[in-house]
Parts: sequence; structure tokens; C-alpha cells
Amino acid sequence: MKFELLARKGTKEILYALSEQDGMKFTELKTLVGSPTTASQRLQELAGAGVVEREVQADRYRSVKYSLTKKGMQTVKLMKELDRF
Repeated sequence: MKFELLARKGTKEILYALSEQDGMKFTELKTLVGSPTTASQRLQELAGAGVVEREVQADRYRSVKYSLTKKGMQTVKLMKELDRF
């Protein structure tokens, strides 16, 4: 994963939120980031980097749930260590 992805708007908020919960729906993350476009772009990039897993829920409204992968959990741990400095 490129370091520049971590510096992009919304990345830190998304990763930290996902580290605190066992998966979140797109609508929750969209609200957290403040922009559906930014949330969508960032989640696509994070999924492409193998940091976030995207799971389509087979419910009535076909919602999408995002969660951290093992690589994502390691990334958040590293980010939190860097925040201490």
C-alpha cells in the first residue's frame, strides 16, 4: 500500500472507525467522512490495497458492509503508533 493513500482525506477516519467496530455499512462511513464521493473513492482504494474488505449483504435493501482485513488491522496499529509522536 502506498503511503500517500494514508494521507488522503477520509482515510484515517474510515480506518479508525472500522478498527473500533466489527464492520460498518457504507451509509455510516459516508456520514463519518462527510461526502459520499470521497467515501466511495477511499473505500475503493482501500479495498484495492487489501486493507478493507467489501461484503454485499443479502438483505432486503442490498446494503454493503466494510471491515478491516488483517493487513488493515496492522495498518491501523502502525498509524496509532505514529500518532503518538
